[in-house]
Amino acid sequence: MFMLLALPIGMLADSQNTLVVTLKNGAETAFFLKDQPNVTFEGTNLKVVSQKETVTFALSDVLRFTYVKKDPSGIDEMAVDPTEVSYEGGVLVISQLKQGASVDIYSLDGKLVRQLKAHHSGTYRLGLSELPTGLYLVKADNITYKIMKQ
Repeated sequence: MFMLLALPIGMLADSQNTLVVTLKNGAETAFFLKDQPNVTFEGTNLKVVSQKETVTFALSDVLRFTYVKKDPSGIDEMAVDPTEVSYEGGVLVISQLKQGASVDIYSLDGKLVRQLKAHHSGTYRLGLSELPTGLYLVKADNITYKIMKQ
């Protein structure tokens, strides 16, 4: 099981920043970052646990999850950095990378475990099967995500 902690470093956890899970049928579920949502991947499910609620989604139904800024007018805009991270069948998928972007994986003691460069713009797929059980920081562009391999 992998866990992706939903608060990327550099985003403030205020009521305007939101984690949005978008399903393939167009439905969206939003979680305010101030409620500290944690995203976990358990078998064939994506589970979001926040201070206010717990919601489980079938991974086969999930199109993406991303971070948006909520405007008080109700109009959403993409967060400053459009890089998206998701998990699909044992593979960490990092989308919307710019050519030459660095993807770095660190152990919690700060050691660089893997360093990759995006050779082209778009999506990078990173198999995590060879990583030992533990917590890791994945830095893609200017956002850092914490993942846990169990």
